[in-house]
Amino acid sequence: MINNKKLTPPKLTNLRSRARLLAGLIFVALPLSAVAETAKAETLEQRVARLERALAEKEASSAVQQTKGGTEYSFGGYIKLDAIASQYSDGERALAGVGDDFLVASVIPVGGESGDTNLDMHAKHSRIWFKTNTATDVGAIGTYIEMDFGVNQIGDERISNSAASRIRHAYLNWQYDANSSLLAGQTWSTFFNVGSLPDTLDFVGPVGTLFERQAQVRWTHTLSGSSSVMFAMENPSSGLYGESGSAAGASAYDNNALPDMVLRYNGKSGDFSYSLAGLVREVAYKQNFANSQAQAIVGDDSVYGYGLAFAGVWQLGQDDLRIQLNAGNALGRYLGLQTYRDGVIEDNGDIDLIDSVGGYVAYRHFWAPKWRSSLVLSASSADNPDTVADATAASYQSAHANLIYAPVAALNLGVEYIHATKTIERPVNGDDSGDIDRLQFSAKYTF
Repeated sequence: MINNKKLTPPKLTNLRSRARLLAGLIFVALPLSAVAETAKAETLEQRVARLERALAEKEASSAVQQTKGGTEYSFGGYIKLDAIASQYSDGERALAGVGDDFLVASVIPVGGESGDTNLDMHAKHSRIWFKTNTATDVGAIGTYIEMDFGVNQIGDERISNSAASRIRHAYLNWQYDANSSLLAGQTWSTFFNVGSLPDTLDFVGPVGTLFERQAQVRWTHTLSGSSSVMFAMENPSSGLYGESGSAAGASAYDNNALPDMVLRYNGKSGDFSYSLAGLVREVAYKQNFANSQAQAIVGDDSVYGYGLAFAGVWQLGQDDLRIQLNAGNALGRYLGLQTYRDGVIEDNGDIDLIDSVGGYVAYRHFWAPKWRSSLVLSASSADNPDTVADATAASYQSAHANLIYAPVAALNLGVEYIHATKTIERPVNGDDSGDIDRLQFSAKYTF
């Protein structure tokens, strides 16, 4: 076959190629020389300022913001996948559901045979929040609402894996002057310094932590740039062991006449930020029940108890040390997801409050800018009356160790090992304690 395409002499082709290459080099060299001159002219201070501006823009982009009619709107949240493998030493998992999604030490079985390993995967702890801020003649008024899908399972794992949305936070905050504000709605209890929680993959974390969200009215007053005082009145509820301290008869009661009252001080000394909080609460119930002699009794009692909490974060360069110490005779539902009750209803119908203590120490270390780990050691115990049932929890211990990789600030990929122990008052089937060993992988992206 004859090819009629015109052939270009080899020498001419080489000349054209060299010309194109030379033109390209000149085109690239001109802007590079301009950049070099700019870099020379840019001082160190200018470079720092430029980097700070870039960082501020990055932080601002973490939430979508919009202003309309004098009100600023923003929203954000995160998507999180948890893959959790668990094995209990003294029986099969006691509660399919919430105990599989995060560590709930109270459901650790005691007195049985070793259980099988179970694997669970879910995205229930993904969340979304929406907030507003409006400048008014009486001060700035902000609102905040946040939802996730934890706890409330409405579909099974065969098909839909559905979970209902739930309110985590819903409150308004009125900054009525430069140093004072008033909050009304549901959020973290003022007794609980959430900023001291360890950096764990587990949803709650150590067994000795305080953990409570509820409706409240809170007043906050700034004393100085680094200290403030808070006073709150919060929704009450009482959790009590029933007849003769029976663990099986443990119930929640809503017979309180007064709110739980919290006074908290926040301070800072150098690199150490801390809080001191005091709680005074009424523990009350009203119920018909039978005593150990099968005599019908109308139970009706109300007593007052207290709680004390100290929390702190010590910044050690990039690393940090976090601590929490809690004690009182009415910590009850505030401590470790109500691992202990507030008190015991005795045979005569009186309430006997339970002294308890709990806390943790957590150290977070950055191995490299994108790699970090936390080691968390925690414990709690209760001084239960002799009347409680044999299987009533007496103490808990837990340890968390993790490794987290953040290729960018908003993306976290990590693995965590958890070991927790539950000890009961008296042996059941010759055993007075049970363990859980758990390995958890999490992927989380914040937007």
